[in-house]
Amino acid sequence: MFRKKKTKTPQPKRELTPWEKVQRNQAIEKKKAEKEKKRSQTFVPKLKAPQKFWIWFSSVLILILIIAGYLLSPLSHIQSIKVTGNKEFSKTQIMKIGNVKKDDWIFPYLFGQRNKSTSVYKKQPKLVSYKIKRQGFNHLKVTVKENSIAGLVLRNKYYYTILDNGKVIKKSKKQPSSDYPVFKNFHSASVLKTLLTQFQELPSVVRTGISEIDYVPSKDNPNKLHLYMNDGNEVYAVLPTFAEKMKYYPQMAADMKQKGVIDLEVGAYSYPFKNKSKETATSSSSSSSSSVGSGSSYSTTSSSSSSGQTYSATSTTSSVSTSSSVASTN
Repeated sequence: MFRKKKTKTPQPKRELTPWEKVQRNQAIEKKKAEKEKKRSQTFVPKLKAPQKFWIWFSSVLILILIIAGYLLSPLSHIQSIKVTGNKEFSKTQIMKIGNVKKDDWIFPYLFGQRNKSTSVYKKQPKLVSYKIKRQGFNHLKVTVKENSIAGLVLRNKYYYTILDNGKVIKKSKKQPSSDYPVFKNFHSASVLKTLLTQFQELPSVVRTGISEIDYVPSKDNPNKLHLYMNDGNEVYAVLPTFAEKMKYYPQMAADMKQKGVIDLEVGAYSYPFKNKSKETATSSSSSSSSSVGSGSSYSTTSSSSSSGQTYSATSTTSSVSTSSSVASTN
């Protein structure tokens, strides 16, 4: 009724061939490598919530302490300010105009150069450029460009500063400054602008030697100018050739034996003040010829009489020559 279980007869173990042994060892090594890889990928240390909070809190606290230490240290403040390009304005004035102060925060200037030219020009038209650049970590360099003052223009008995670009400063003065020439009777803006263009072309030694320029047009000469020089001489000139002829003034004045008038309207001649009325009468009947160019050198030869001197200018590219017959006053 009950069957006996069949038992398997043990089989004798067969020895593996060398090739099979190699395959078996490779399979074992492969399984070990896969287990190690899986273990390294799945093993991530898990932190508890309180531990995460304290790590985050400590990091933020350290960062706050670093920032607070920097803000309280001198490194975060402007240590020195260097100003360049200023002639009329002092360093203190330049800093005040641009609202740049020592010991202020350096942060607005950390990322390179700041250009305040537009805002500064509105407050102070004498400054056409205002740039701030950080040097090192907390040092500043302010570079400005001034709009040179041409002179003072007289309007309604008040003197107003006028710049080389024609900008008139609104602030007036009752008395003129001796540092700059005074422009009188320039009621036309176009005539004044033309004069300023000519004035800028003059050498500095001539510009500083002019005390006053009057616009005195006449029927015969609508562009006539009358100049008063700081050395006591007077000059008559014409607006279109004003700069070209006035650059020879220093040599012409040096050739004069006494103070007087230099007439540059047509040619170039001079006469002392005591003979001014007689010279005016005789010069109206004299013949003059002039050729004007842009020469680079000037040489004078003067023929003197009792009434004055005549000058001729020569150069390789142009000349200013005048011949006039002047009657003797003796």
